Amino acid sequence: MLFLLIAIISLILQLFLPWWIIAPVAFALAAWRANSGKNAFFSAFLAIFTLWIIVGLIHTLPNENILANRVAGMLTLPLNSFNWLIVLLISGIIGGIAAGFSALAGRYAKEAFMPTKRK
Repeated sequence: MLFLLIAIISLILQLFLPWWIIAPVAFALAAWRANSGKNAFFSAFLAIFTLWIIVGLIHTLPNENILANRVAGMLTLPLNSFNWLIVLLISGIIGGIAAGFSALAGRYAKEAFMPTKRK
């Protein structure tokens, strides 16, 4: 559930706002819905990783990967026909890590400010 919420809300908000909107979205939703820190991190990481890979594919495949190959050249990747895939994976990992740590911070903030009652 957390995975879908983060992916859908981030997709909608990224149409109008900068890329880093994933951080407050993941923070808030993990503080609200996450059961544990592990759940928060991996749900947010996988949601944004998957979202950015899919959106990247939608943008790069119709133009024959021109921009992704140029970015690969700027990153001095070895010349081959799969450089654009490496660029997509790098961007997905960076977005996933940003969202994952933000969600983890949201979960820990909830625990810090609203401690659960122990039995």
